[in-house]
Amino acid sequence: MKGVVIIFMFVALPLSRAETSGLLFLEIQNEGGDIRLHVRYPDGFSNRLDLFACTNLILGGWLMVSQDRVTAGTNALSWLDSGAGQFQARFYLVGDAGIDTDSDGIPDARESLIYRTNPALPDTDLDGIPDGAEIVRGTDPSSGGSGVMRLYANSDIGDDAYDGLSGIYGSGHGPKRSLSATYGVAYGGDTIALQGGAIFVESMLSLGRKSVVLCPQGEVILRP
Repeated sequence: MKGVVIIFMFVALPLSRAETSGLLFLEIQNEGGDIRLHVRYPDGFSNRLDLFACTNLILGGWLMVSQDRVTAGTNALSWLDSGAGQFQARFYLVGDAGIDTDSDGIPDARESLIYRTNPALPDTDLDGIPDGAEIVRGTDPSSGGSGVMRLYANSDIGDDAYDGLSGIYGSGHGPKRSLSATYGVAYGGDTIALQGGAIFVESMLSLGRKSVVLCPQGEVILRP
């Protein structure tokens, strides 16, 4: 797994391309039960680092405890692991968040350690939806067929700046306004719920190989 440095030199899973050289603990401090790590990372790492931790190397269960740590202008990273003193053992990995071998939007280290997807394959479950898109949509990128969703377009209250993943506003989600914008973020097999009392005035959509199901809700009018 390119872009991951093994700290303590323990390998938690098969890493065919693990980089284990050039990384040093400059200092490990106990700060009232918390652990502060001062790490020097090798040249060639990007200036975006992810930190992972687990408490059992046999069972695994890696957690991403810090992500996209910006370290511009230095080759050293200082990070405080709050509450680390409650564990009998604590193991760490540092991943290069700038390495995304399959260009699916998810760094290799996160794919292997957190999502358990293939960092060399953009669509691990081969369902036609890239791993990165499934993670954003909240579906399981390792389970085929789980990525199909219902999207929402609302001609009254929608806004094309939203993601269309919810029919109401909340938690950063909300309905889009136009059918064309909703169709633009859909994948084959998705259902688009058409809501609102206004008329959807849309240019004819060129479906190509992407087929979706339109589901009008209430008195909805669609005109080309």
